[in-house]
Amino acid sequence: MSKIIQEGSFALNFTMTDVSGKTINLSDYKGKKIILSFYRNVSCPFCNRRIHAIMGNNLKLQDSGVQLVFMFESTNQKLSESVFHKAINPWPLVGDPEKTVYKKYGVEPSLLKTFNTFLHSNILTAMADTKALQLPKDDDATQTLIPADFFIDENFKIVRAHYGKHLDDHVSLEDFKQFAGID
Repeated sequence: MSKIIQEGSFALNFTMTDVSGKTINLSDYKGKKIILSFYRNVSCPFCNRRIHAIMGNNLKLQDSGVQLVFMFESTNQKLSESVFHKAINPWPLVGDPEKTVYKKYGVEPSLLKTFNTFLHSNILTAMADTKALQLPKDDDATQTLIPADFFIDENFKIVRAHYGKHLDDHVSLEDFKQFAGID
């Protein structure tokens, strides 16, 4: 198991290329609040329902000055094939199929936590909620990668590290909005 990132530690820098070909260096956002979120793959109904809810606050998030960074285990090519994902602006979507940054932040697959999803979430509802998004399929993605969210302050310190307990477990949208400074 990879090392779990602790609250109070400094964020781990990384440099990756996002879906639009832009180089994303996490430390370039130092001085801003950063929300770094790890999702499963381009076709995950839980992940995309979550992103859809976040995008409902897009203008407020942009005005707040917070920087969002969305990590996916799918390739940038697969993400760019998705009409839904192309509309996520201005936030970088970063494909990490080798899971380099996932491992750095201790985000890993878990069969036990995947099974735990069936006790806490309704996959049929999630699929129905995201059906209209016409998400591409990603046969190369794992089915057991567990999501995580990190709130990073202006000094690059992690003030919240949330490792999901199942596939549909992200930090609450209320906590997300509170950290970003929006209502």
